[in-house]
Amino acid sequence: MKLAGKVAIITGGANGIGKATAELFIKQGANVVIADIAEHGGLVVEELRSAGGEAIFVKTDVSSEVEIKKLIEETVHSFGKLDVMVVNAGIGNAAPTHELSLESWQKMMNINLTGVFLCDKYAIKQMLKQPTCSIY
Repeated sequence: MKLAGKVAIITGGANGIGKATAELFIKQGANVVIADIAEHGGLVVEELRSAGGEAIFVKTDVSSEVEIKKLIEETVHSFGKLDVMVVNAGIGNAAPTHELSLESWQKMMNINLTGVFLCDKYAIKQMLKQPTCSIY
C-alpha cells in the first residue's frame, strides 16, 4: 500500500498503459482519476471500484487548456488534493511522412506535446500548495 491516501490523475487511463497504471495504483491504495477522451473511461472506473478502490472519470481532451483546468479542479473537489500526475495520453500515426496530412500532424503534436505542457502546468500550480508530489 505504498500509495495509500495519495490522489493520482492518469491521462489516457481508459486503455493500455494508462489503465494498467490505474489498476496498479488502486492496488497500492491510491485514489485515481481516469482522464481520457474515450467515454469508456467510466467503465474502467467501475472496474476499479469493484476491485475496492476509489476512482472517478473526467472526460478530458488533454490538448484543451479549459478541460485540463477542469480536470484539476474536479480532482481537488473530489479528493481534496493532487499527489501524482501521470501524463500518459498520446497518439501516433502510422502513415509515412510524405502521406501524413498537416492536420493529422498538428493533432498529434497537440496531444503529445501541448497536452504534456498543459497537464504539467496546471498540476504544478496545485502541487505547489502541498508538501510532496510527483509528475510522471
